[in-house]
Amino acid sequence: MKIKTISIAVISLIAIGAIAAAIIFLNRSRPVEVTFENPEGINRAAMTGKKILMIHSYHKEWGWDIDMEKGITDGLASKGYIKDKDYEFKSFFMDTKITYTLPGQVQVRGDQAIKYIEDYKPDLVFINDDNALTYVAVPYSIKHPQENLPFVFAGINGDPTNFKSVIDSLEKPGHNMTGALERFPYFEGFSLVKRMFPRVKTVALFADSSESSNSVIAQLKKDGIDKDSKMPIKITAIVQVDTFTDWQKKIEEYQTKADVIGVITYHQLKGTDGKIVDASEVVLWTINHNKLPEIGFLLFHAEDGFWSAVGASAYKNGQYIGKIGADVMGGKNPGEIPITDPKLVDIAFNLERSTMLGIKIPLDILNLATQTYTEIKKTRF
Repeated sequence: MKIKTISIAVISLIAIGAIAAAIIFLNRSRPVEVTFENPEGINRAAMTGKKILMIHSYHKEWGWDIDMEKGITDGLASKGYIKDKDYEFKSFFMDTKITYTLPGQVQVRGDQAIKYIEDYKPDLVFINDDNALTYVAVPYSIKHPQENLPFVFAGINGDPTNFKSVIDSLEKPGHNMTGALERFPYFEGFSLVKRMFPRVKTVALFADSSESSNSVIAQLKKDGIDKDSKMPIKITAIVQVDTFTDWQKKIEEYQTKADVIGVITYHQLKGTDGKIVDASEVVLWTINHNKLPEIGFLLFHAEDGFWSAVGASAYKNGQYIGKIGADVMGGKNPGEIPITDPKLVDIAFNLERSTMLGIKIPLDILNLATQTYTEIKKTRF
C-alpha cells in the first residue's frame, strides 16, 4: 500500500509538470503585459518634486482670490502643467481685509507667510494683491537673495518700482519677480455710464481708508486721472472715509453734488464699536438711500448689489500670470519678463438694482456684460 501511494504521488507531480510546460510553450509568443497602478492616496506631483505656492493678501472666501487661483491653474494647464500631476499646489491666505487689518497684524501675517515659504521650499510663488507683495515677496527676496526664488504677482494697485532693490523697472524687472498690474478701468467705466446716460457730467468716487484704497487712490492721482479732461465724466470728488457713519453722511451729501456714485472699496469701514462692518450691510444701506446709479470697479461690486461694475477680471488675470509662471517653470528668467497691465476687463450689471433705480438697460449695452446678476446679495462673509 505504501509503494502504491508513493507511485501515485510521483505520477501526479509528473502530470502537473507536463501541464505547466505545455502552458509555457503555448504562451511563448504572447506579449507579457504589466500594469502599474497609482495606489490610492499617492500624490503624483510629490513624485515630480515641483511645488507651487500661492500667497493671497486676503481670505479664501474672497471672490477675487477664488477666481484668480482658478485662472492660474488653467493658465498653467494651457502650457502643459497639470495640477496634482506635474506640480503640487498650496495656498496661504494672509486674511488682511477682514481679520488682520492693523499695520502690526499685517506685518505679523507677512512674517508667517515668509516662514511658510522657508519651510515649504516651493519652486515658484504666485502673489495676489499688494499686501502679499509688500510684506512677503519683497522682504523674502531681500532676506534670501542667493535663492533667486521666482515670484509672479497680480492684482497690484500700487507701483512695484517703488521696491528698487528687487524691481529695476516695469520694462525689465531685472531680478526674481514679474507679473501683472491691476489698474481700475476708469475710462471704460465712465464711458459705459456716459453711453447709458448721455446727460451725466460728474462722478464722486467713494472708498474706505484701507491700504488697498490708499494704493488705488495714490495711483489714480499719480496717473492724473482725477484731472484728466479727456475722461467722459469728470471726477468731482474722491471721498475716502474711515467709518460707516461717515460713509452714510457722505452718500446722502453727494445726492445733489454728483450725477453718479463711483465705488472703489467698502470692506474696511468701521462701526461705532470699532469693528469692521460687514460689506453686505454697507451695500444694502447704500442702495436703499442712494438714488444715483453706481459704477464699481471690481466685478463683485455688481454681484453685491451695486448697479454696474467695470473691472479687471480676476480669472483672466490669473490665466495671464499662470502662463507666465509656466514659462518661468520652463526656465525663463522672470527678470526679463515685462510687468504690464494686461487690461483684461469684465462688465457686470445687477438687474434687481436696475429695477430699484427704474433703469432699463438697452439690449446692445446689456450684451456687453460678461456677467449679469438677477438679485442683490443679501449676505457676504
